[in-house]
Amino acid sequence: MTKEILHQFESATKEFCSYARAISPNKVNTSPKEGEWSHAYVIHHMADSDAHFAVRFLNILSVDSPAIIPFDEEIFPTALHYPGRSVEVSIAAIENSCAHMVDILKQIAPADWNRTGIHAERGKLTLSEILQLTTNHRVGHLDQLKQ
Repeated sequence: MTKEILHQFESATKEFCSYARAISPNKVNTSPKEGEWSHAYVIHHMADSDAHFAVRFLNILSVDSPAIIPFDEEIFPTALHYPGRSVEVSIAAIENSCAHMVDILKQIAPADWNRTGIHAERGKLTLSEILQLTTNHRVGHLDQLKQ
C-alpha cells in the first residue's frame, strides 16, 4: 500500500510539472476562475508547500513524534513574493524536492511508515498518512491548473 502511495506521489508530481510547463507564458499569470490564484501562484504554492512537506517527512523519520506545524497558504503570495518569482525555478524545486523525498522514502524500513508526528490541527499522523495527504494536495492543485 505504501509503495503504491509513493508511486502515486511521484506520478502526480511528474504530471503536475509536465502540465505546469505546458502552460503558455502569456497564460501562466492568469487565473482559471475569477477570484482564484493564477497558474503561477499555484505553481509557487506547490514549491513552497513541498518544502513544508519535506520537513515533515524528515522530522518524522529522525525525531520521535515531532510537532507538525501547519502552514497558512493564504499568506504565502505576499510573504514569499509570488509576483516576482520564476515559474521555472518553482517547477524545478517541485521536481527536485520530489526526487529527494522519493530517494529517501524508497530506502526506509516498512516499520518507518508507521512513525508518527503530531499535527497541531489533525492530531497524530503516520508518515504514510502524511504522504497520502501530500499526494492528495498535489492532485488537487493539478486539477486546479487543469481548469
